[in-house]
Amino acid sequence: MRQQAAVITDGEWKAKNKTSFIAAAVEVGAGGERIASHVDRAATVLIAYATRIEQIQSEAQSIKAAQDRNHDDLSANARAVEKLRESDADDASVRMLGLSAVAAGLQVSKVALEQSWQDLVVRRRAADAEAASKLGESEVIGAFATSAAAITGMTDEQLLAFLSGLGPEEIAAFAGNTALADRLRKVLDPKAVADWWSGLGGDDGKGSRDAHSAVQEAFIAAFPVVVGNLNGVAYWARDSANRITLKSALADAKQRVQALEAQRNRPGWSPALEAQLADATKYRDQLQNFDAGRRKHYDLNREGVRQLTSLTLGPPPLGAISIGDLDTAANATYVVPGMGTTLQDSTRLLLAAANLRNAQSLFTTDDTAVVAWIGYETPGPIAGGDPSVLYDGKAHKGAPLLSAELEGYRASVGPDTKLNVVAHSYGTTMSSIAVSQSPDLGVNSYVALGSAGIPIDVPNAASLHADHVYAGTGDEWVAPGGRIGSGRNDPDSFGFGAEHLDVGPGSGNEGVNAHDPLRHDDDENRDKWGYFDEGTKSLLSTAEATTR
Repeated sequence: MRQQAAVITDGEWKAKNKTSFIAAAVEVGAGGERIASHVDRAATVLIAYATRIEQIQSEAQSIKAAQDRNHDDLSANARAVEKLRESDADDASVRMLGLSAVAAGLQVSKVALEQSWQDLVVRRRAADAEAASKLGESEVIGAFATSAAAITGMTDEQLLAFLSGLGPEEIAAFAGNTALADRLRKVLDPKAVADWWSGLGGDDGKGSRDAHSAVQEAFIAAFPVVVGNLNGVAYWARDSANRITLKSALADAKQRVQALEAQRNRPGWSPALEAQLADATKYRDQLQNFDAGRRKHYDLNREGVRQLTSLTLGPPPLGAISIGDLDTAANATYVVPGMGTTLQDSTRLLLAAANLRNAQSLFTTDDTAVVAWIGYETPGPIAGGDPSVLYDGKAHKGAPLLSAELEGYRASVGPDTKLNVVAHSYGTTMSSIAVSQSPDLGVNSYVALGSAGIPIDVPNAASLHADHVYAGTGDEWVAPGGRIGSGRNDPDSFGFGAEHLDVGPGSGNEGVNAHDPLRHDDDENRDKWGYFDEGTKSLLSTAEATTR
């Protein structure tokens, strides 16, 4: 575990997490005051309730005693009447009339006492209901009075306003509340989310990993799966949340594989269980590779944080990792992969992203971030029998996901940064749909490398709404084969209107001669060069295009 040393000089704490610690300490005190206030109000309600109950109980005792006396008097009267009936006394009839009058009076008293008892029952029920109602008011128990039905019925504005009023201890009490998690996940306006998150505190509203509010920390801890993928939330927070989710999911995936492997040599093992083991192993490996990607060392020209910007557990699991801080970078590039890319080889795409970020430093002094975005289900390799790369189904399914991600970026960081999209292979098919349908993203450069073809409903470069559109294909046959087989447009053709991106050899740099993002990485492939390999003209051209 990385240790952060606190440097104390003349009694002053100099560590960078000083601000966060002080904010948390202040919030703890404020949280204690809120709890004390709730307890005081609850005590007031309970004291008033107890006083009413004591009065009702006192009256009940008096009524019960009166009923007992009335019962005894009625019994005595009945015995006296019976005795007179057996008597030969001359005044028996007169005395009978007197006893009958007394009996009538006692019956009237009996009815009155029964009514008084029923009135007490009604008063007790009213006292119970009033106390329960007052104890359920927000001044007494804060947010806990809000029902699942009420949360589900809230508009986005009402929900975010409600959440803004919660304290850390109230948020913690909602942890695991599926109604609230599901409702928050459905807030689709990233600008509304960004405004809500900024309003929760921190030095600059959004906060940072080292200086943020206890309320923001509470939301991350209570709803990591939601916060980690909620477009509009600051990326430091999404990263923190996704690390929590990944750690838990990976542990569960490993245990699942171990449990199945333990059954393998036991009676009852079946082909169905073998298939489950294969699926569980694949899932574990995907998460494991994604986890390795966030920890893997890359030789970076400029140091940069690693942020897990999204993680959907699937299956299939999907996710994205940024090399560089998306919250502060002046230039952000999303690398969108194509055919055959999954989390199981996410470290390869991350290396491509690292190579691009390094190359960008040759053209700009701006702080940059490059995102390896595996946020949609890519087609499988056509050589493996999956023909979906020739169709647009997965592109249309993935496009809204990328659009939402890019809109979330804009909402979170604002309009003044450079935003680029670099797509490869089928990633160009999908991303071209995404950016064409979102004209307000403010894309600086859109780069199509080794395109599997742009759908015919994206007719030209202008429809991509980017300041600059580039396209280039190396000396390889896979990309042209994909365009021919699908009937899609070649973005590097004259009619499309994109600027040609030089991916061939030149100025001492190698030309692309393989469809892969990376290929020149071992002795067996020393003569093969992918689009993001170090030393290629393609990498330098893409870096220059994304820093214009």
